[in-house]
Amino acid sequence: MTDVPRLPPSAPADGLRGHCAALRSHAHRLRAGAAALEWRGPQADAFRAEVAALADRCARAADGFALAAAQLDGVHGGAHGGVTTRVTAAGRSRGRPPR
Repeated sequence: MTDVPRLPPSAPADGLRGHCAALRSHAHRLRAGAAALEWRGPQADAFRAEVAALADRCARAADGFALAAAQLDGVHGGAHGGVTTRVTAAGRSRGRPPR
């Protein structure tokens, strides 16, 4: 029987950080692309709002991956992982609702 090589403990967290970086890059490109459009009018504004919402979702997912990576690294402890609320770039609060 041969030994199966084990991944270093940080390998899963590093993978999550890679996904986090990719999502942040997508969010940045989406916002930059929407800002660079020369299209004007109500339909253009609606399109930009949809793109901004998608960029926000990418950024929120990146926050989740970053949090998960930090938890894997043992940065956050306790029953709730040390995180209760965050504020997104759009200023919306998210996290655990008050009881």
